[in-house]
Amino acid sequence: MLLIDNDTATQVLDMADCITALEEAYKEEALGSATNRTKSQMHVHTNDPDKWYRFSSAEGGLAHAGVVAIRIKSDVLSWPTMFGKVRAYNYCMEPDRYCGLVLLFKTDNGEPLAILNDGVIQHLRVGATAAIAAKHMARRNASVLGILGSGGMAESHLQAYAEVRSLKLAKIYSPNREHRESLAERMQRELPFEIFAVEKPEIALEKSDIVASCTDAGEAVLFGDWLEDGMHVTIVNHREADEQVYRRISRYIDYQSGHAINLYTSGEERRPRTIGGAGAGHDRLIASARAQRFRFADLLLGKVSGRESKTEINLFKSEGTGVQFAALGQLAYLRSKERGLGCELPLEWFIQRIRN
Repeated sequence: MLLIDNDTATQVLDMADCITALEEAYKEEALGSATNRTKSQMHVHTNDPDKWYRFSSAEGGLAHAGVVAIRIKSDVLSWPTMFGKVRAYNYCMEPDRYCGLVLLFKTDNGEPLAILNDGVIQHLRVGATAAIAAKHMARRNASVLGILGSGGMAESHLQAYAEVRSLKLAKIYSPNREHRESLAERMQRELPFEIFAVEKPEIALEKSDIVASCTDAGEAVLFGDWLEDGMHVTIVNHREADEQVYRRISRYIDYQSGHAINLYTSGEERRPRTIGGAGAGHDRLIASARAQRFRFADLLLGKVSGRESKTEINLFKSEGTGVQFAALGQLAYLRSKERGLGCELPLEWFIQRIRN
C-alpha cells in the first residue's frame, strides 16, 4: 500500500493529464459505469458559538478503471470577517493546518492501494473540472480571463483554463493586495501570456470572456451588474454570486450527483446561514434563474449545447464528488508506482483475519 503526500502528488500530476482523466471519468459516469455516493457532511456544534466541527465524506467508483475512492475531511469551521467580507474558514487542530485524506481501493479484489493527502488533488480536480466546462461552454475565441480570488483554487483555475483556451490576458482581483500580486507574479513566470493584479473586482471582469469566482466568501462577491454579454462564468460555491447573477444568465449547467446530505446536532436557528441556518438561499437563488438548466453529463455526451450564441451569458457550478478523487487518486497512484515515489506501507497493517 502506498502513502502519497502532497509533495509527491505535485511531482506526478499535471493539469493537462488531470483534465483528460476527469473528462473520461465524467463520461463514464454519464454512461452509467461510474457512480457517486452523495456527499455527506456531519455538523457538530462546539462550546464556541462561532465554531462548528464538520466531518465530510464522498465516495466514487470507476468500473473501467477498477477503483473506488473515499475522500474524508475533518474540519473546524468558522466565519470571520476579513478584508470587509465574511469568509468561510476551516482548519484542523490550528489555523493553517488541514486534514483531508483519499483512500483508494482496487475493485477486482478489494485491496487497499493508497492513502493520499487531498490538498493538491483537491485544487487540481476543481480547476480541471472548470476547464472541461469552459471547453464546451466558453466562446471559441475566448482569450481574456478575470479571476476573483488569489488562493490555491484561483491558481488551479488559471492553469486549467490555459489548457483549453488560447489566453492572452488574465486579471486577478483579491481584497488582499499581497496575495493577488504574489499570485500574478508567480503565474507570470509559469504561463506565456500577460497576467496582472487589479485594484477592483469590476476591473477583473471588464471585457473578460471567462470569469472565475474562486473564493471562500460567505456572502456575494460577484454581482450581476458586472456581467457582460458573451461571458462564461464559473463559481466554486453558490454564496459567491448574488441573485442578479442568476437572473442574468441564459444557461446554467451544474455537475453534482445530488446535493450533500447534511446532518446537524442542533436546529437551524443556531446554525450559521452558510451551513443551512435560517436564511440559507441556494434553492431560492436557483429558482430565481430564468436560465435553461442542464446537467453536466448531458453536456459531455453532446445531448445539449454549451452555448447557442456569442452573446449569451452562461454559468457553470461545480461540485465535489467521489468520482473526481477516484480518477485523480488512481492517476497519482499509477504515476507514483511508475516513478518509484511515495512511501510503501505494509499491507498487513490494514488487512485482518477477523470476519466483519
